[in-house]
Amino acid sequence: MSPSAEPAGLAVEAADLVPAERLENGEVVILAVKPSRWLPLLVSWPVMALAVIVAAAAYVADKLSATAGNEEVVALLCLAVACTRITVGCFQWLGRLYVLTDRRVMCLRGVFRQDCWYCPLRGVRQVHLSASPPERLFAVGSLLFECPDDPRANGHWMYLADPEEVLRIVQEARNRAT
Repeated sequence: MSPSAEPAGLAVEAADLVPAERLENGEVVILAVKPSRWLPLLVSWPVMALAVIVAAAAYVADKLSATAGNEEVVALLCLAVACTRITVGCFQWLGRLYVLTDRRVMCLRGVFRQDCWYCPLRGVRQVHLSASPPERLFAVGSLLFECPDDPRANGHWMYLADPEEVLRIVQEARNRAT
């Protein structure tokens, strides 16, 4: 395993988080971060909002109809769907790791089967910081990487807890690599 640096307290033992088989010989981990702990809620909110709307519609429909008793079943189903989506979001958080080395930017995803997106640092043309309204509400943001050599290689690090600091570290590493 290669040594790592811990910039600004963002990395949690970077060398321990990155699987050794994902690193090339002599590659040094600069930063390894997980997404914000808000990720399960941020990826689940559309399903949760829909579940609330369906449950409310069932309640109103039940109050307006002559038959009664179905709103509890619908509400329980909606609650089960929302809880399931949050559970899936928790697994997404568990299986996601963003890694910056002295040579590449990587995104490792997956709990049971790991997928690895990467782009050489020299191939990154630009890094953009973005934040959707829900991300701004929770003070998180995302980094989008432009890799013009292979447009399919464009990637992103989503729901970062301190996106400005991570962007600064990535830009410094990119400047050193070019």
